[in-house]
Amino acid sequence: AANAALGAAAGAAGAALSAVGGLLRSSAPAASAATSAPLGSGLASLASSSAAGAGLPPASSSAVPPGTTFEDILAGEKVHVVVKSCFLLVANPLCELRGRLLVTNYRLKFQTPKGTLREELHWMREASYFDVPMGIIEDIKEEKSTTVTGVLELKLKVMTKDFRTLVLLPATEEDCRYVLDAVAAFGVPGNPTLLFAFKHAEEVWGKRMGQSDLDGWNIYDPLQEYTRMGIETELFPTPGSPWRVSNINAEYGLCSTYPAKLAVPRRMSESDLRAVAGFRKRQRLPAMSWCGGPELSFASLWRCSQTTEGLMGQKCNEDQLMVECIRRGSTSQADRDLLVIDLRPWKSAWANKAGGGGFEGYPKCRLVFGGIDNIHCVRDAWRAMGAAVNAVSEGEVGSWLKDVANSSWYDYIGAILGSTLKVVKEILEHRSSVMVHCSDGWDRTAQATSLSMLCLDSHYRTQAGFLRLIQKEWCSFGHRFRTRLALGEPCSHEFSPVFIQWLECVYQLYRQFPNAFEFTPAVLLRLAQEALSNRYGTFLCDSEKERSQKVMPFAISLWSVLLRPEDAATWRNPCYSPERTPVTPSVCQANYVIWEEYWWRFHPRGQRLKTAHINGFQSSQPPPLVPTAPAPAAVASPAAGSGTVDEAAFIVPSVSPSAGRAVAAEREALQSSSVAAPVAGGAAVGAAGVPSLFPSEELTSSTTTNARPPPKQVFADDDDEEDVFAFPGKRFQKDS
Repeated sequence: AANAALGAAAGAAGAALSAVGGLLRSSAPAASAATSAPLGSGLASLASSSAAGAGLPPASSSAVPPGTTFEDILAGEKVHVVVKSCFLLVANPLCELRGRLLVTNYRLKFQTPKGTLREELHWMREASYFDVPMGIIEDIKEEKSTTVTGVLELKLKVMTKDFRTLVLLPATEEDCRYVLDAVAAFGVPGNPTLLFAFKHAEEVWGKRMGQSDLDGWNIYDPLQEYTRMGIETELFPTPGSPWRVSNINAEYGLCSTYPAKLAVPRRMSESDLRAVAGFRKRQRLPAMSWCGGPELSFASLWRCSQTTEGLMGQKCNEDQLMVECIRRGSTSQADRDLLVIDLRPWKSAWANKAGGGGFEGYPKCRLVFGGIDNIHCVRDAWRAMGAAVNAVSEGEVGSWLKDVANSSWYDYIGAILGSTLKVVKEILEHRSSVMVHCSDGWDRTAQATSLSMLCLDSHYRTQAGFLRLIQKEWCSFGHRFRTRLALGEPCSHEFSPVFIQWLECVYQLYRQFPNAFEFTPAVLLRLAQEALSNRYGTFLCDSEKERSQKVMPFAISLWSVLLRPEDAATWRNPCYSPERTPVTPSVCQANYVIWEEYWWRFHPRGQRLKTAHINGFQSSQPPPLVPTAPAPAAVASPAAGSGTVDEAAFIVPSVSPSAGRAVAAEREALQSSSVAAPVAGGAAVGAAGVPSLFPSEELTSSTTTNARPPPKQVFADDDDEEDVFAFPGKRFQKDS
């Protein structure tokens, strides 16, 4: 019955999509939105015009000629509005481009007559600057002004979520009204089933156009994934594992934003789990994200939301018991305190505690604050980076470096990487479990757990494994894609590109270890684009429950497309070295690299960088930014669903004493060969024949002759005593 109801809803959605074109071409409503109207202002007018008839507006340039199409039109895409006479205002160089504006159920598309685009603006066409999918539109406003000659001037200002601003100059108010109504109907319909992804899937499945045998919705199987990690499941019994898979949330009754399958401590009963869920915010109790198996003594990574103890210190015995079970694990580290990383700044954590939240103050818990700011700070930093990009103009000095620093974007990136490093070290070096959370457990928590798993488990550094990681840690565990990216609804104060920020963290990892990933940054850029486009159903929902009931039967998964052989080849790393050893990220900002492919993609500089890359001026495979060191331990990644472990994969690399002496001798020989005979002018020549920066006298003189006396002691020994103004109460370890 539920499937029948969902099918009927999908049919109604398709009928509604077909009817929108007729509504848009019907007689115009009498009352239009006022100047600078918000994005959704045309919905009421569109609904009120439904009874006005189905005739075309008289002599309207917005009437769609039969058969109107264009070269790269998608399956299910249809042109609903054509503004035949329209200009696009360009700021640099200041000019107006003549063309026409097409409005489809998927995008806005501005077209210029062939051969009329100025040469210095060709980069805009190559970057698809004039194509704006509906999901990427952040705001659209109508502006009216009167020129000095008394002529009414109309402007449509389109602001996008990728820092583009298109200023359109339509000829009539009627054109403005039709464009505004179309954007409202297709961009923010209020009903997700009216988004383009559903019409696109209907056409693709109906015509069998490029349908892959792989169904991307099935890329992640929780039972197979947990079996691969060595956890007891229905597929493979593991008596020695302290963890098990529970079906307590099979109907999403325990926690509506959690997946149906949860890995929990074996000792916790169903009633205990329900009590813990009641004590955690939004019922997001501690659940396992990853386990190292018997090779790491079942050390594991756990995620949850904050407690709800408040300032009064309300306790929950079941919650404390669960934390203790996580700490003890397989009893190999029973004496070590459990590392609990509260990803919030410590001030924010205490402020949340005053509002009814809290954090773990349990015995045998070592609490560390990650210092990652909230979604509002992320949104402000992201917009500041976009403003810094748009402020760059060739031929001017500008303030690029200052603007990047003032945005704090890379400070937040560093905080995420810093928390990731703590997780990786604790699991690998001490074989001890770690629990992480923020406030709700679906933003900063998803960033930290998925990035840690990317470092710990080489399986997630493969092409299919990386997509499986996103499906597991982001989609199944309830990251609010629809709310955070404003998909199908107007942008609110909840809008924040948390997922985009995580993609740049992955980019930083790739630049540090370019041979450790089977994929290239090309897929990161594709994900950043498709997450906002409304073309696929992968990111349209806020939870697994919502996705499985309302989207999966009626929309295509992005993973189905990315894993097609012809598409997978475009983002496969030819220099990939399939090693199973973990990677340990560097948190030093000196090793960070700006993600130019993302930030500059709609800027003239971005197209010049792309051209330089194509012409071979830029290396296609960047060298590692961080010296590669042997990992403390190796973590195997057997094939999903195998349930077995390759013992040969867990050999810890070591260096013999003889090998160490050989390396030292080689280093001494290299140093001695770097000092050669002086050349004319007193300069020395190195081993490669390159003049040295230092005179030969300085390079060959004895260190004893130039020894300097030790510096005087300026401060007394008692100056470094403990701060007498420090808080005398219980201290929590604070992360800067």
